[in-house]
Amino acid sequence: MRNRIFLFQVFIVIFSGLPSYVFSQNMSVLYELTYKPDPASGTQAENQNYVLDIVSRKSVFRTDFRKQSDSMILKTGLGTGYNSNINTELYFTKDLNGPSYRKYFVSPLSRDRFFIDITDELKWDILPETAIIENIKCQKAEFEYGGRHWIAWFSGDIATSEGPYYFHGLPGLIIQIEDDHHDFLFRVIQIKKNTENSLYETKGGNMITWEQYKKLLQDYFSDPLSSVKAKGMNVMTDDGNGGYKPVDTRDYIKKIQERIEKSNNPVELNQKVEYK
Repeated sequence: MRNRIFLFQVFIVIFSGLPSYVFSQNMSVLYELTYKPDPASGTQAENQNYVLDIVSRKSVFRTDFRKQSDSMILKTGLGTGYNSNINTELYFTKDLNGPSYRKYFVSPLSRDRFFIDITDELKWDILPETAIIENIKCQKAEFEYGGRHWIAWFSGDIATSEGPYYFHGLPGLIIQIEDDHHDFLFRVIQIKKNTENSLYETKGGNMITWEQYKKLLQDYFSDPLSSVKAKGMNVMTDDGNGGYKPVDTRDYIKKIQERIEKSNNPVELNQKVEYK
């Protein structure tokens, strides 16, 4: 997380004192996600920063690390890699001109890029309750998505119907949103006007279904080294003396599987993979 914290310093706080028309233009919104990778175990919640970039009627939601990588890819052709935990990568694009809503991910096996078109209708129930969050007056709304009940707080003073990840469609920016199990909590940290007029979006990928998505994850869980084996490569690690030594693949695979099982808590709970 050290290489991501510095972004707090480059976002300008403009929550108060500015008219709503400022936010009807392009903007970048920094969210902090507090999530529970393994609720059943009672382990401590973790935090991750994400950026929602909005340009005209399009947006990209991704980790701040991925935004840096996307920018580097467009400028140099080389990026900085991907988060290996698909459940917290949460790379999502919205194009209201389509409209088109796409969840992107990179296969941990082949490193190929895929996307799923999300078409679930978000049926918001806007409630009269209000609250002040991060010095912003917000109104409450609730809805169902992905097998979870969500509670959102939005600001009608910030004129965009956007929010983190897939969440959108309210008459104002979503400032905070949490599921009723308290597994995922997105909260605005800072907002700034986007003067770059670019999303730095990496494009391409193959469209798949949820069933194909779950099969890809199951295949990786069953044999996370299958792509290495197919290339006839050996798995090596640092021997501590400047050289390399072979890895005990059975132990290595077991550790990967344990890590996957302990972080198997996706936003779309109804698409959770029951690994076997």
